Amino acid sequence: MSRWDVSDDKWLMWFEKTTDNRKIISKIENFLDFHDSLRRLLLEDQRIKSAVEDLLGEDSRRLKELLIFHYPDSGGYLPHQDIYHIPHKLPDRMVHAVVAIGIDDSDPENGGLFFSPGNHKKGVFPMDAGGVIDPEVAEMFSWEPVVWKAGDIFIFDDYAPHYSRPNKSNRSRRTLYLVFQRASTGGPTRAEYNVLKRALNPPEGKVADLDNLKPPNGIFYRD
Repeated sequence: MSRWDVSDDKWLMWFEKTTDNRKIISKIENFLDFHDSLRRLLLEDQRIKSAVEDLLGEDSRRLKELLIFHYPDSGGYLPHQDIYHIPHKLPDRMVHAVVAIGIDDSDPENGGLFFSPGNHKKGVFPMDAGGVIDPEVAEMFSWEPVVWKAGDIFIFDDYAPHYSRPNKSNRSRRTLYLVFQRASTGGPTRAEYNVLKRALNPPEGKVADLDNLKPPNGIFYRD
């Protein structure tokens, strides 16, 4: 997928500029309809969906999928909560289960995730317009790294505060995410969500200016 062309109406892609002025892919969304073998691998086996529904306590439906490449010399993501109802104007307190599937090993050295245990139960924290948790609030949290091996699966509530650092190593930290919502919430379908996503957080177009790449979102940063 990293070699796919940019699409105006199918998958959504974002890129970033490295310190040596190269363009690398940062993130892709809405790709499973166009990747038959990966779709079969992830969705025909019901074990992931079953685990999600055990945690949510009811039937679920898939809202979105994304792949963050986190290649060497890629940026990080500031402390945030995914809380999909806020940036995309969905109904309040619509809890989602986020399934992280490790394609590569993940640790702090290659930009692995840090979480603040227990804070997913405390609602929405103060944040800026881009979704970054107020730095004074985030500094008060206790943060713990989540380390996994390629092939591991990690499931978290979308209210869980987390962040990742820029990848300063020579190893990729690719992670595929599946996001599920409670079937009873009556939120948008996956197709409706992707229309909202394209409108509110536009992906890169076919002619990309290396110095004016569209940001993946408001929490992304490079140092």
